[in-house]
Order: sequence, then C-alpha cells, then structure tokens
Amino acid sequence: MNAPATPDEYFRAVERVFLESRGGGLVLSPADWDLVCRWKERGIPLDVVLSGIRATLSGKPRVPSRMPLGECARAVEAAFDAKRVQQAGAAAPGGTAPDGETGLERLAGRLRSWSPGEACLATPDLAGDLVAAARAAAAQIERLGKSRNASARAGETIQAIENDLVIRLQAALPDAAREEIETEVRNRLAPYRTRMPESTWRTTFDRAVRRRVGEFFGLGPLSS
Repeated sequence: MNAPATPDEYFRAVERVFLESRGGGLVLSPADWDLVCRWKERGIPLDVVLSGIRATLSGKPRVPSRMPLGECARAVEAAFDAKRVQQAGAAAPGGTAPDGETGLERLAGRLRSWSPGEACLATPDLAGDLVAAARAAAAQIERLGKSRNASARAGETIQAIENDLVIRLQAALPDAAREEIETEVRNRLAPYRTRMPESTWRTTFDRAVRRRVGEFFGLGPLSS
C-alpha cells in the first residue's frame, strides 16, 4: 500500500494536474486552496482527487482557463464514495430524501430548525437575533428555489447568505472561543503555508475560520 502523500506532495500534485489539465493559470486561487485543504483534512486519497479532476476535465470539449477547482468537486466526491464502497464491500451509505424535496428545501429546513446554544454566545441575549437571521436566510433560500433560474444563481447566493450568517456568528463568539478557533485553524493550515503566497494564505485562513465557526455553532457549511 502506498504511503499517504504529505501535505506538500498532495498540494503540488493537485496543483500540477489541475492547472495542466485546465490549460491556464499559474497558481491556484484561495478558494481552490481551501478546497484542497478540506480534501486533505478529510482523508480523501490523492489518487482519488486526481481521478476526479481528470474525469471532470476530460469530459469537457473546451475547458475555460479560469475554471475553478470546485467544478471537479462532484467527481471527486463520487470517486471517494466509490472507493469507500469498494473497500467496505457494501453499498454506499446515504438515505433518501423525502419525496419531492430538493436540496434547497432541505437547506432551508435546516436553517429554520437551527438555534445556537447559549453557552456558545458571548451573551445569551444574542440568541434571538441569530435565530431571526437564520429564519430570514431560510426564507431567502426558499424564494431562490422557486426562481426559474435558481440553478444559475444558487451557489453565489448561498455563499453570500453563509457569509452574512458567519459574520454574525463570529461577532457573537466569546473572545476565548474566537482565539481557540483561530489557533486551531492556524495549526491545521501550518503544513500548507509554504505552498501559498501570503495573500492567498490569509484568504484561505479566513475561509477556514468561517467554516469552523459554523461548525462550532452546529450550523455547518451551507455551501460546498
């Protein structure tokens, strides 16, 4: 069995294969780096990531020179699921959604049922405002789902909704929790820092902190 790739080897290989296959760009964007960090931290093997990238790009007659790595995420996840099924010798895990329920409807339902634990807040009286913000976000997502061009707008709109919520959550954090999250993220990203320009590392760090804040409050990421 091959030894797992080190963070530096993992990044170099993903960067090289993606940029060569895409045929444009010299470096990965901060969003791309953040995605590679998540794949590595989740334990998705390098060969699985590379097969997902190749499967995505080989199926396109013309690859835009600025296509983000996120376009390969679905194929990477499918390849990872297939590998786990093969290793386990069983059917892929996962339940079926209620009849007729879309991903946007499930996301809206998650936001409507969410509430922050008061122990996570700097002051308990912030809970009401956060719940109201989550309900408003759910309504916005429901309206998006009813729009005729929902698929074209969904990713960008949900990312904006998530950013707004996380900004509110960050402001509601106790100082000690905020410092703990930032230290945790800084330590997790330390092995990757030499592969990134300073500005890219800072953006990747900020994205990772926002994601971790959502997890801290039990909300989790809204966008992929």
